Amino acid sequence: MNPITNLASQINAGTIAGANSNSAGAKNTNLVDSYGVNSHQTEAGSSSDKVSLSQSKEATTGLNRDGVKDESVSLSPRAARAQKIESMAKDFFSKGDFSVADLPKLIQRLHQDGILSDTQLNRLSEGGFDLPEVQGQPEDLMAFIQDKREELTASGDTQGMNGVLVSLLDDAQSVLNQMDNAQSKEVGQQATRVSAQLNIYLKSDTQMSSSDREQWQGLKSVMQLASSMGENQQAVGMVNSYLSLGRF
Repeated sequence: MNPITNLASQINAGTIAGANSNSAGAKNTNLVDSYGVNSHQTEAGSSSDKVSLSQSKEATTGLNRDGVKDESVSLSPRAARAQKIESMAKDFFSKGDFSVADLPKLIQRLHQDGILSDTQLNRLSEGGFDLPEVQGQPEDLMAFIQDKREELTASGDTQGMNGVLVSLLDDAQSVLNQMDNAQSKEVGQQATRVSAQLNIYLKSDTQMSSSDREQWQGLKSVMQLASSMGENQQAVGMVNSYLSLGRF
């Protein structure tokens, strides 16, 4: 199934927070429309027109209501974006309980806050981004990483594939712990590398339970989102070159 169609069907089924039941049957053609962002922007645009005469005067004169010059400094676009990323990380990752069930809400937040653009989200879809099918109440990703690491190292054999997966889990945990700094080049590059490795692992013939596959897929999806937040992803589509490794 096409990733975009799959995402749209999950959203229309009511899995995304705040979904409008009246639009559940609408046909979605891209990831942006799927998450109802266009309607969100329309509402924002309507409210932004409601500026009072006094507010306009303050903006023109540079004085506040008490006649004192406003010395506040506007944040640069880069600083404002970093601030939004920090706020997002605080809401979703600070407690360490993020799970694959939270992915739809995270994607919606990233777009509505302007952290990820329409182009970036659609590029992710084209690059193979997909939401895992959540069954039951999945454990949080941090707990999955810890449990899987203990399972892989229980025999004392940290060579070969076991060693690769342990290193992969360590890197994924590092990214999750630094989501508040996802805009940095270093975190973005680490997330890109991990998502590419997970993509290859998931497309291999390795046997795993459906619950494990769901968790590995969820971990890959978070890494893809973190990769797209990095500075190195703002002007170029590097993530596509990594994700394409799993297509061959």
